[in-house]
Amino acid sequence: MPTRILMVITPQTPGDLRSAARSAAAVAREGGGQVRMVFVRPIPPPRMDRHDRLVADPDTEMERLAVLADSRMAALDAEFGDVPVESLVRFGRLAAEVSIEAENFGADLIGLAAPARPGLRHRLRAWHLGFTLPTPVVLLPLALDDAAGRRRDSMGLPAFR
Repeated sequence: MPTRILMVITPQTPGDLRSAARSAAAVAREGGGQVRMVFVRPIPPPRMDRHDRLVADPDTEMERLAVLADSRMAALDAEFGDVPVESLVRFGRLAAEVSIEAENFGADLIGLAAPARPGLRHRLRAWHLGFTLPTPVVLLPLALDDAAGRRRDSMGLPAFR
């Protein structure tokens, strides 16, 4: 049965998402499935200048931020290789938007790109996001630089090349 993976990216996700994308692609490839990347961010407030004049309303800001997110996700397309990948940008509450996308996509697995954090609280981040779906949530490892400058994943293992 094909595996459908929903890869969630947020503004707080650190810059290098290549190792998380490779992990999601490897799982999808093994199951003969596909990946949907969704960038979720809160609805932005209006942008004002220093004299409190409106520079951009929320709709204009959402368009600007969507273009930036699209370019960030387009840069990841090469990491998926032969795995079919879609990308979307959504604005709203993280748990609500991920739940909606998981249901619409029919996701078998939700992957949150996350940096390595030593505490258990951060490992259980997906638990307290408020997801109400029976879909499993996993944390996809992000690459980190070790003391010698070598690229490592969040588990401390050498990152994919």
